[in-house]
Amino acid sequence: MPKQAAGGGPRVLPGPGDADTLTEGGLDADTARQTAEGSLDTGWTACADHDRHPLTRQPCQITFLDCFHCGNCLVTRDHLPRLLGLLDALAQRRQELSDEVWWQRYGPAWVAIRQDILVKFTPAKLQQARTEQPQDALLDLVENPWELP
Repeated sequence: MPKQAAGGGPRVLPGPGDADTLTEGGLDADTARQTAEGSLDTGWTACADHDRHPLTRQPCQITFLDCFHCGNCLVTRDHLPRLLGLLDALAQRRQELSDEVWWQRYGPAWVAIRQDILVKFTPAKLQQARTEQPQDALLDLVENPWELP
């Protein structure tokens, strides 16, 4: 079942991640500054307003994997190494789970990353990000330990 987009999908800003460039990309000055500083970062992206979910207007309580379907989701090139690490972790999980379980849990995020985010970056930026990938993909942020294979 497709995920319902919460106020749109991720806002991808593929240029430099400094506040001036992010402001030129359409972010307000305060959000741009906080994004550049990393103070809005979540597991793999940034959140423009975690206190106001686009659909509920309440503080956000969704899993970080659902961020990829939210209008509050901000992605800069600084997030690429973590996103690529997440994709690798999802590929590993795909070998451990049935197709049905994997697609239900991870498929929507995987598709959003591949079709809505990575395509906005040049192959050179993706290759550079691959060299900066962290060891820990932080997948445990969205896992219930009793559900792991």
